[in-house]
Amino acid sequence: MVSESRAEHALPGEEGRERGKKQVLMLILGCILAGYVIGRAILPLRLHWGWKIGLAVPVLLTAFKFHVLHWFGGPRFFAPELPVALLLTAAWLFTLLFLFFFLLLAADLVRGGILIVLLCRGRKPSPCFRVVGNRVNLGLLLAAGVLAAVGIGAGTAVPEVRHVTIRIPDLPEEADGMTIALLADIHADTLTRADRIREMVARTNAAKPDLIVLAGDLVDGTVEGSGAELLPLRELSAPYGVFGVPGNHEYYSGYGQWMPFLETLGIELLLNAHRVLPNQVVLAGVTDSAAARFGLEGPEIGGAFAGIEDGACRILVAHRPELAAEAAGQGVDLMLSGHTHGGMIVGVDRFIAGFNAGYVSGLYRVGEMALFITNGAGIWNGFPVRIGVPSEIALIHLVRN
Repeated sequence: MVSESRAEHALPGEEGRERGKKQVLMLILGCILAGYVIGRAILPLRLHWGWKIGLAVPVLLTAFKFHVLHWFGGPRFFAPELPVALLLTAAWLFTLLFLFFFLLLAADLVRGGILIVLLCRGRKPSPCFRVVGNRVNLGLLLAAGVLAAVGIGAGTAVPEVRHVTIRIPDLPEEADGMTIALLADIHADTLTRADRIREMVARTNAAKPDLIVLAGDLVDGTVEGSGAELLPLRELSAPYGVFGVPGNHEYYSGYGQWMPFLETLGIELLLNAHRVLPNQVVLAGVTDSAAARFGLEGPEIGGAFAGIEDGACRILVAHRPELAAEAAGQGVDLMLSGHTHGGMIVGVDRFIAGFNAGYVSGLYRVGEMALFITNGAGIWNGFPVRIGVPSEIALIHLVRN
């Protein structure tokens, strides 16, 4: 295990490099969004060039909103310290542009199909084809705006409790019927404040779980800036305890400061370690793969279960689902993860799954192992949107086969 002092020393340089990579990726995304929307929806308009430039400027500002907000919101690229109204307005505009991009792309595919059919029949599109296309674009823009507002409303809502039943063949008899409350991806920051987290805690405690697990990405920002927002987590209570693991955002936000702080909230951190619960279930947790970029110890499933005999019922908490195949190969019975936010938007979730070993939301079977990925209790403020993928506090009921 790398010492905490080394972690604190390594953080600033590594964080700067990580932030630089993220900025480049978001710059590329902004170029794609702005280039396509301007090229397809603005340049074809029969307007003076001055008007076209006037329309293109807000598109460009919206497409690069992460960089624009970063200029005014402090050093944290993904957690700018700005008024909530400004963050939500910027998020709505970016979401509108994002959705309009995909709606426009779909419409262009339809238009392309129509043109191919006309050409195959030796016919040319009528003069009104372009006019109709512009009106369709306007309709798509309005639809994107409405969907963006609905999505942000859902993304910032307090999560409901979702009941999930999972069957585990090796579950000890005394653990039959055990309940686990799983929370992940709270992302405490300027947008997700203490009042909302307090309601999450109240709903979790009201479900009366036997065990509470926090599967990473609890924070965005520094302990000084966002620590107070997490204080309600002190009220979490369960007979078998409250356990947690770090997510990638804990590393981006200052791992060396956040880990000790989270422990003051009554959260027992499982950093490549395990605990044997009173019902003989072995609960283990691992660090996140982002650790390697900061010179820290990455996830070690074997080390997390070191000393545990074969045949014991093993539950692993790992922020990212990408470790599922390895976990299944090491005899894990149940793996609990977050990270994906459930894909956030129906349709887009398939794209998100491609970056997470094909997993995105809900219950999967990986060999003999059950993998459950929660949609998350919160949302990242850079894209606080959920359409058809609600946030949740997952209450897992374990039963024997």
